[in-house]
Amino acid sequence: MLGVSLGMNGAFSKRLSALDASFLDIETKTAPMHVGTALIFDAKPLSLAHGGLDFARLARYTRQALDTRPRYRQRLDWAPVLRHPVWIDDDRFNINFHLRHTRLAIPGTERVLKRLVGRLFSQHLDRSRPLWELWAVEGLEKRSFALVSKAHHCMVDGIAGVQLLQALLSPNRDSSLREPQPWSPRPAPGPMRLVRDEVVHRAKGARTLARPLPQLVKNLKGVRNVLSSGLRPSTRTPFTEQDISPYRRFDWTTLGLEEAQRIRKAVGGTINDVIVTVTTGAVRRFLLRRGTDVDQMVNFRTVLPLNLRKPAAGSFTDRIAMLLADLPVDEPDHLRRMQKVIRITRELKQESNQAGGTEIVEEVANVTTKRLLSELFKTAMRVRTYNLIITNVAGPPFPLYLLGARLRAAYPMVPLMQNQNLGIAIFSYCGALHFGFNADWASFPDIHEFVEDLETAFEELKNATTASFYEIRRSTETRT
Repeated sequence: MLGVSLGMNGAFSKRLSALDASFLDIETKTAPMHVGTALIFDAKPLSLAHGGLDFARLARYTRQALDTRPRYRQRLDWAPVLRHPVWIDDDRFNINFHLRHTRLAIPGTERVLKRLVGRLFSQHLDRSRPLWELWAVEGLEKRSFALVSKAHHCMVDGIAGVQLLQALLSPNRDSSLREPQPWSPRPAPGPMRLVRDEVVHRAKGARTLARPLPQLVKNLKGVRNVLSSGLRPSTRTPFTEQDISPYRRFDWTTLGLEEAQRIRKAVGGTINDVIVTVTTGAVRRFLLRRGTDVDQMVNFRTVLPLNLRKPAAGSFTDRIAMLLADLPVDEPDHLRRMQKVIRITRELKQESNQAGGTEIVEEVANVTTKRLLSELFKTAMRVRTYNLIITNVAGPPFPLYLLGARLRAAYPMVPLMQNQNLGIAIFSYCGALHFGFNADWASFPDIHEFVEDLETAFEELKNATTASFYEIRRSTETRT
C-alpha cells in the first residue's frame, strides 16, 4: 500500500498525504482544524430505568465500531529533520480519553445544546493522542440525546466522516452487541527509519515527476486557474477578519430536500446549486442589514469543496478540490441569481478545470514536500482569497439508528481559517438538508440572524419558482 511502512519487526507507519499534512501546518491557536457533527437521537432505546443514558452500552458499542476503523487508534509522529508526519499505532490508547459523557442543565433546550457544541468545537484536539473525540450529551428536551463528534481534518474529510458514521449507525433497529476484537499496537519505527522512509519517498518522487507531466500539460489551464484564483484577493466584507477569536458559536437549521428538488427541476442545475443560491441570497440580505453596498459587489468569493474520491475508494485519505466561485450577491432577482450560480459552477467544473489543476498541484506536493500546499494555503489566508466556505455532503435518504435509537438530525461543522468568521456545512439525510453554521464568537455575534436570512432566502426562492411555473403555464394555455 502506498505510503505504508512495515519494518522487519512488524513496525508500522503510514505517511500522511501532502493535503492532510497541510491541515496540521495551517492550524493556529485561534483556528483549530477539526471537523465535527452534532447528531441528535431519540433517547428511549438507550435509556436506563432511571431515565439516564446507558453510556456503558454506548462505550462498548464504540469499541466494537473501532475494529473497522484503525485510524482512530493511531496518533501522529514526525520524521526528524524533514518533519513530515506519519500515523503510528498509539501504544497508550485509552478509549475513555476520547469518549466523553456530559449532561445539559435543566431544561436542556436546543439553545443550550448549541452553546455547548460551540464550546466543544472551540477546543483543540491533543496532538499526542489519536485526533478525535466523541461526546455523549444527555438531558436534551423532547426525550433526545446528542452525540458531538470531533476529528482533525488531517484524518477525515466530509466523505470519510460519513464512513465513520456508517461504523456506528445502521439502517435497521438492531441493538445487539458483540465482544470487541482484541487489539494490540504494532511497534513504531525508530527515528532513523522514519528519516530513511521519507528520503526514499522523496527520491522516488523526484524520479517519477516526469510521469504526471503529460497530465500537467493537459491540465495547465486548471493549474493556472488554481494558482491565480488562490492568490487573488476577494472583496472585503464582514465575513473576513484579520484575526478571529479562539471561541465559536454554533447554530443550525433544517430545510426540506423535496422542496429543494422541486426548485432544481424547475430551474435546472443540481441540489448543490440550490444550496449555493440560497446561501447567496442569505449573504445578500445579511450584508444589506449590516449596511454594505452589495449592488456593485462582483467578487464575493466562496470555497466550494468538490469530492474527488473515486466511488470504490475506502481509505481515510482526503480527496477534495477547493473550487473558488464568485457568487452573484449583486443580483436581486431570485431566479436570475440561481441561473447565474448554475453557469458559474458549471464553468468551474468543466471549463476552468480547477479540479484537475488541484489534483496536479496535490500530486506534485505528494511526491516532493507538503510545504507547497501549506504555503499556498497560508498565502491565500494572508490575501483573503475568499469570504466564505460552503461544503455539502450527501447522506442516506433513509433513517439510521444507533443501538435502536433513531437519528433525527445531523448538523455538520467545517473549521474556520484564521481570518474567516463563518463556515457553512450541509448534510442531506432522510429527506432533509441539515445546515451547520460555525461562526467566530467575537466578530459574528449575529449568527442567528444569518440563519433566519437563509431560511427567508429559501422561502423566497421557492415562491419565485412557483410563481414562474404558473406564469409559464398560463402563457402556454393562452397560446393554446
